[in-house]
Amino acid sequence: MAVSWLIPVRDGRPWLGACLASALAECSAHDQVVVVDDGSRDDPEAVRPNDQRITWITQPAEGIVAALERGRRACSHPLIARLDADDVALPGRIAAQIALMESRPGLAVVGGLADMVREDGADNDGMRAYVDWVNGLKDHRRALLVESPVFHPAVLMRADAIDAVGGYRDGDFPEDYDLWLRLVGAGYGLTSVETPVVQIRDRAQRLTRSDSRYRRAAFEGLKRDWLGAHVLMPDSKIAVWGAGKTGRRWLRWLRESGHSVSTVIDGFGATERQGVPVLGPEHLGELDVDLLLVAVGARGARAQIRRSIIASRPEWEEGRDWWCLA
Repeated sequence: MAVSWLIPVRDGRPWLGACLASALAECSAHDQVVVVDDGSRDDPEAVRPNDQRITWITQPAEGIVAALERGRRACSHPLIARLDADDVALPGRIAAQIALMESRPGLAVVGGLADMVREDGADNDGMRAYVDWVNGLKDHRRALLVESPVFHPAVLMRADAIDAVGGYRDGDFPEDYDLWLRLVGAGYGLTSVETPVVQIRDRAQRLTRSDSRYRRAAFEGLKRDWLGAHVLMPDSKIAVWGAGKTGRRWLRWLRESGHSVSTVIDGFGATERQGVPVLGPEHLGELDVDLLLVAVGARGARAQIRRSIIASRPEWEEGRDWWCLA
């Protein structure tokens, strides 16, 4: 299947040449590379290769969503590959992603593993932990309410599926995570190939660092909306597992939203939290609830809790009977 690459750029001239070279190296003769210059001041077109497969679009500085949507409308092929102007596609990416997509017709999005480079050479624990988490995922749907389970510049997408859910939306939220949630909510699949497909450049000016739409509260707002639309049923009995800030935050929201939280699971000896009875994890096997929400933030805690649930309630399916939140 033919592929259109979608690459927005604003003031990305120092990296765009390598980005475009990597995309073109993955292209067949009939593929397309769509670049949308969103009001750059550093003349990124100066590094544009002389290649007829490139479609170059220039617009005023209207923002990432406007650039993505304008570029998406210019994509002429059934598959769209995303790449950011400061990132590099790795060899073999498209072949691996197409093979997986063709083997599973219900997939709308196929990501992949990422290598991360820090522009100034300094390490960043938060970004490194996120990259390691995504790279280690085996079931992307069940991780949906923890964090964005695929790297945006790593994905290959079915153009018709993106169009069916209305494309990228502009708002006070991360546009990629919003799109993944709407696709999964509409019944489409999302996963990744188990090979590196992109080199991500972590730098201070990256939008995920500098734009308020990528703050924790914005992600959490999307999670709450999706939970309300696809998971939380009227009159359901809910248990929340979580003693820390994450658990307290979700417990407060659930109760303020009118949901019935019958139990909090907490291994630290409390007897009640926000007026809800607290039970220790040893009581999980006798718990009578319709839904368990595991809201923990400590590194490694989700894996430990997952093992406890599998041992005590093997009949419960993650992503149906219980979900991890963050």
